[in-house]
Amino acid sequence: MLPDLLAAIPAHPTSEMPLTPEILFSAFLFVPVALFLSYGVRHLAAGKRPILLMCLLGGGIASVWEPIVDTLGLCYIKGGAETSTFTLLDRTMPLFIPFVYVWYVGGMSYLSYRLIAAGITTKGLFTLYLAEVFVNIWLESPGVLLGAYEYYGSQPFNFWGLPLWWPMMNPVMPLLGGALIYKLEPHLKGWHIIGIIPIIPMVDGIANAAIAWPMWLTLNAGDISLWWTYAATLVTLALALYSVWMLSLLVSRPAEEVRRLTKRELLREAMSGDAPLRTEPKDAGLTAPPVPERGAQPQPLPAG
Repeated sequence: MLPDLLAAIPAHPTSEMPLTPEILFSAFLFVPVALFLSYGVRHLAAGKRPILLMCLLGGGIASVWEPIVDTLGLCYIKGGAETSTFTLLDRTMPLFIPFVYVWYVGGMSYLSYRLIAAGITTKGLFTLYLAEVFVNIWLESPGVLLGAYEYYGSQPFNFWGLPLWWPMMNPVMPLLGGALIYKLEPHLKGWHIIGIIPIIPMVDGIANAAIAWPMWLTLNAGDISLWWTYAATLVTLALALYSVWMLSLLVSRPAEEVRRLTKRELLREAMSGDAPLRTEPKDAGLTAPPVPERGAQPQPLPAG
């Protein structure tokens, strides 16, 4: 059974990593890593909770997922890189893979957490998802255009080398990470803050398995029509949007309970490292009645 299953997985290309694209793409991805790290160190030096650093560390660990999802989703990070890091499933990852996981999965989980804690509506959460879709396209496009890696097989919506089902799925990782940190952070006091670290690789695996499985099934189905992968893309998009909606039920607030801040103000507050001003839901008729003053006559109950 297992040999038959493995035989169905298409063989990846064998092209070698060109040095110049590897260096350029690594430098491109290191810029946001350095930016997030500088904020994380600044938080630590100021005596603030090292939540951002925990997220970045978790993002680095989450990079072990890359060879797994590449095998199933038919992505080939070219071999022979000068900056090789680790090898898994006979695939060796260059340095830019940990870079992208550190800042996109880890750093964006922190940013999502802070924006959620600041107060976000359901519409705002879907807007954040869309923004992270475009961030994912922005971070991946230089890599495929430079030739540092490639997608193979019957990839749908592959207009310039980046099949768009990947950017549809990937943003759910930091959104889920941000939501879990928002819910768990008040319970992670003192050294228990390290509990944030495993959240990041966990949400990476959860999001991929929960959303990408229609693509995995069709891409690895052997000689299959491209139309099936297009149909699977629509299912994957629907699962991604469904996931965002489910998260909105857990973390979003009514518009009247959300502070009106500009995007710049929200970003500045998010990266400050200060304890977030959490918005709490208004009591739904559960407040205790006012205590009558001493000596006051009790009011009669209304008739009926």
